[in-house]
Amino acid sequence: MVKTVKMSKPERAKKLMETKLLYRIKTGKWIWTIARYAILVLLAYQLLYPIIYMISASVKAPIDSYDPSVIWIPKHFSATGFLDAFKTMKYMDALVRSLGIGLGCAILDVISCALAGYGFARYKFPLKTFFFACVILTLIVPTQTIILPYYMNMRYFDPLGIMTLFSKITGNNTMINLVGSNAAFFIPSALGAGIRSGLYIYIFKQFFEGMSAALEESAYVDGSGPLRTFVHIMLPNAKNAIITVFLFSFVWHFNDYYLSKQLLGTGKRTLIVALSSLRVDLAAVIGGQTTTDPIRIQTRIQAGCLLAILPMFLLYIVTQRKLADSIEHIGIK
Repeated sequence: MVKTVKMSKPERAKKLMETKLLYRIKTGKWIWTIARYAILVLLAYQLLYPIIYMISASVKAPIDSYDPSVIWIPKHFSATGFLDAFKTMKYMDALVRSLGIGLGCAILDVISCALAGYGFARYKFPLKTFFFACVILTLIVPTQTIILPYYMNMRYFDPLGIMTLFSKITGNNTMINLVGSNAAFFIPSALGAGIRSGLYIYIFKQFFEGMSAALEESAYVDGSGPLRTFVHIMLPNAKNAIITVFLFSFVWHFNDYYLSKQLLGTGKRTLIVALSSLRVDLAAVIGGQTTTDPIRIQTRIQAGCLLAILPMFLLYIVTQRKLADSIEHIGIK
């Protein structure tokens, strides 16, 4: 026989208040969860809207563009836009050049900036603070303000005045022209002066400063010199910083337009430069209908945009976890 426990009136009131409080807490949690997901969906839509629009417009046949009932999903699919954009942009040639510049500069940036960052982190030398301030200054000064001397240095490349001395000896005006060559990107990156190299030096400096000095002291006790200690002890432990700098450098060089346009000219174009001139170049491919058929031009431009972002999209899919972990470990906010 189950005995019922009678509660007093104050106890019943207290129990009722606890039940109402628990209900309010649960209701508040549900409301916050719904609001949070609604905000995330809205933000995701804002970020994904350009991609969704590009995909819809690029696979849409021109007839669907004039159909008011077609908004996102076309009734007639067409791959002509991709074929025309691929041909107009000379996609494979531009892609290979962009990958070559991106990979080459990324490797050189990792080597040069790691050496510079290690020097700033571990060694004391005169005017160290001043030189590091100059490194940070490279992040502030826009490339457009120094493009003229930058271009002239590459057009009349004269390392340490050797070519000037050689010209005086031979009597001929001999200079090295790096404009139109990938070396115009490789040399600055090898010297720690490439695109955003100041940021990479800062990343390595902060990372090496966070490492224990006992590792180097143990290596010195075992007879290792500074360079051997750096290569065999410090670099293997800087994997997270290396991954971050490599990916940042590759993406920024791959997506660079301004320097690529100035230093490579019109004969050799990267993927971004080819995309920027796609509207004009399409006239030679589809019969000069840039003004009479703007919808046809628009579908090919959207297809070209998708082709341009495809390598970076694939890179993100492959490396997004490593990039996120590396950024978290080196402390970049």
